[in-house]
Amino acid sequence: DAYRQGDWREAARCYTEAIQLCGESSDMGMVCMNNRAACFAQQKLHDEVVKDATKVIEQQPANIKALLRRMVALDALGRAAEALEDAGAVLTMEPKNQHALQVVEKKKRSLTKKASDVVPRSAVLERLCVFLFTEDRPLQCYACLRALRRHMRGASLHVYVFWQAADGSRIHSYQLLQGLPETSRFERGSVNWIDTSRGQLFPAFSRTVNRLSVEGQQHVLFLSDAALLHSDVDISVALKVLDARREAFSVRLDLNPRIDDFREVPLLASAPHLQAFAGDSRMLLWTRSYDKSKQAFEAVQREAGWDAILDWTATIVRAEHVQHFFSALLPPINTCKELDDKAADWLSRRQRMKKSELSHRSACFEEPVLVAIDPQQFGSPSESDGLLRWHLFRTYGIAGEGGSSQPKRLADQVGWSLQELMNYFKQVDAQFVPPVTLDGLLEPQRYRDHYLSSVRVPAQPPTGSLPTQLSAPAPLVSWLVPVRNAEAYLMDCMASIEEQAGMAANSFEVVLVEDCSDDATLRTARALAAGRPNVRLVENVQQVGVAGCLAEGWPCCRGDFVARLDADDEADTHRLVRQLRYMERYQSISVLGSRTRPFWTELRKCTVERVTEKADGRVAAVAWREFHGNQTSRQREQLVFSQRGSKVCVVDGPAEYSGCTVVRIGDAPIAADPQGWAAALLYVQGGLGEVLLQRRDPPEPPAGSRALHPLVVRASLLFEDCVAGTTAMLRRSHFQGDESPFAREEAEGHWTWMRLGAHRHAANLADPLVRTRRHEGNRAQRDANGIYESSCAAVQEHLRAACGAQVDMNDAAAMLHHRGPRTTEQGEKILEVLQAAHESFVAEYVRPGRVAAGGHGDFRRDFVLGRELALERAFAAERKRYKSLVDEVSRVITDEKSPRHHRSRTPPR
Repeated sequence: DAYRQGDWREAARCYTEAIQLCGESSDMGMVCMNNRAACFAQQKLHDEVVKDATKVIEQQPANIKALLRRMVALDALGRAAEALEDAGAVLTMEPKNQHALQVVEKKKRSLTKKASDVVPRSAVLERLCVFLFTEDRPLQCYACLRALRRHMRGASLHVYVFWQAADGSRIHSYQLLQGLPETSRFERGSVNWIDTSRGQLFPAFSRTVNRLSVEGQQHVLFLSDAALLHSDVDISVALKVLDARREAFSVRLDLNPRIDDFREVPLLASAPHLQAFAGDSRMLLWTRSYDKSKQAFEAVQREAGWDAILDWTATIVRAEHVQHFFSALLPPINTCKELDDKAADWLSRRQRMKKSELSHRSACFEEPVLVAIDPQQFGSPSESDGLLRWHLFRTYGIAGEGGSSQPKRLADQVGWSLQELMNYFKQVDAQFVPPVTLDGLLEPQRYRDHYLSSVRVPAQPPTGSLPTQLSAPAPLVSWLVPVRNAEAYLMDCMASIEEQAGMAANSFEVVLVEDCSDDATLRTARALAAGRPNVRLVENVQQVGVAGCLAEGWPCCRGDFVARLDADDEADTHRLVRQLRYMERYQSISVLGSRTRPFWTELRKCTVERVTEKADGRVAAVAWREFHGNQTSRQREQLVFSQRGSKVCVVDGPAEYSGCTVVRIGDAPIAADPQGWAAALLYVQGGLGEVLLQRRDPPEPPAGSRALHPLVVRASLLFEDCVAGTTAMLRRSHFQGDESPFAREEAEGHWTWMRLGAHRHAANLADPLVRTRRHEGNRAQRDANGIYESSCAAVQEHLRAACGAQVDMNDAAAMLHHRGPRTTEQGEKILEVLQAAHESFVAEYVRPGRVAAGGHGDFRRDFVLGRELALERAFAAERKRYKSLVDEVSRVITDEKSPRHHRSRTPPR
């Protein structure tokens, strides 16, 4: 009665008497003590509230009323850290409890204010919560934590290790890792170990997820113990993407543009269209695709590869999404695989049910940052655990002689007695020779410099390096550069060749084939050849085109490899190193291309009215602009020129001239006399000659074919010239004699790749290794019709010769660039041709007989074994894509409501 009437003092006295009668440890005593705490709370006796509530919680840890009362009292007493712990416990049981959420929000504001008072806002590290899942694999867990600690930058990491072990020996290994310095604490952050054995995975996971908001975590990294970081990662960039782009659901650390092989599915799929993040070009975004025709209640095949919603190898998502989506999962969930399967199924259904809730964009780093090693490569769980014990035995000097103090120090660090530690290492053989696979696990940086098309790699790192010169003293590489009307671009092309990283000066030569230019290109080329002993110039007596230049220059190439490059393009500084390493590793590859990065340049002409030389070597000029885009009017400009290295640049003037370089002054190319530019300007002043300037825009996003795998390239050549000629590197030993492999056709590259034969293969790298210049005189635009017709002829000739198909130029035109058939009959005919071509690929390379397989030994080992089903699916997807074009034509013709419009198409001659 006193409690109901609000007489809190009398009520507290009555509850005290009841507690004395019932006893504090009884159930009734706990109820009375909890109610007495409520009476003390009304009287603002916060210390008494804390005492009573603590006694109740000791006996009943899940008593939410006692937790709430102690939380409020602690907050009133200013003991915010302890109040926050109680708030976390309350939110674990009631995630939407308003009292607990208020305490959490108050703590967040307090922490934010203190941090901003101590350090600038820009210096406060982001917080990243890491969920690391490991089952019976303490060795992989150890390697993963070591790599995470060594390479993750830009955030304070709060790691939760969800571990479970089925054997006592591995339980001891996990317990040892909890005390090791390199796996128990990070310089910035913390490591928390959570035992999830005996069916505790889902309860422990749920409790940790519910505590995310309490601890102020905004992002979560789901990490498998198979994942190993091999390069330094600025993780703040990934978190910046999620903060700035709400349409991005996740950041995949396991993906990068090189990845096209998903062996666990199996699937062979290259990256979709990638868009650079405006805030930092190191991050790329793409849109995932899924089956929109299915309803949420219908079961569909799980999205995989680049379309996977959530991959547990290494994916960052927002904490709010984790709390929302995983709250719908229901037990029993006892393993990480079960958790993965249920989460993937629920998310797949959710994205089809409520599109606004689950965004369809993801992000990844432009460069590779990690690999994943299959734990089965280290034997059984017991064998793997033995490798961990041997490594720790050697690392910490347990076998030290002469009374070493290392064992005692290690025992103190992990909280074991010395005897327990020595019993742990009792079975270790000091003379044991570990397998080489252990090197890749413990030193993942060995994978850093290798081109890897799959995130799942063998435990033994690749050993490929740069090839040695086979025909010394000849150079290793010959650059073959056809040149015509490229006076404005040839110097940039040569500079990019000479700036190749990791290559000795005498390891390559340059063969320039000049094709009767109309400008000062020949003079520039002669000046380059005269000053460089490794540059050889071939001068054609009549114009023969690009294919003719390649045929004339091929016999002059002495290198073991021939690298193509157009005179108006520029090679990336790492082009030779990356292509040569790949060619050395895969000896069956004859031609290797890459993607490109286009950029736009523009030439401007002006006349100089007056020139003034300055004391610092710069030259100021009053110039009249004669031509700028489509503008033909004259305009007076004040420009200041200065020499920077071998270039003469505009360093001051109107903004539109910023960064412009001088190509020619009068009749004198800058390349011919780089030091005489100032005198040349004085000579042409007064309008006696023109000054040719070049302006260039920043590089655009990478472009090029998505076909990377050699067999996918072979199949894609029926639809496009998927190996960019300017990026191609050819293995000279695969082309016998001095006769050029390049066909004398306008689409010389397409014809050459089509004629490689069954035992020569072409592949592509996903890296953009050439910067392709777009300008008014581009051959690809100027001769587009001729190149297209030549490509149609190449497709027709190949199908007739290789497949025995009766196709004409109209059929080839319907295939090229997936233009589609003109009639359903033509479409059905082309589908039959594709079916026959793909069946021949399967019979020759994918599932050959014993005799045929022997002829492709190295190639099958490197590119086919283990990917048979993925390759067959890739061929089927190509046919399905073309069949959709045939179905569209059929639908348009037969649909009475939408009569087919006449499509104008002039067939090739």
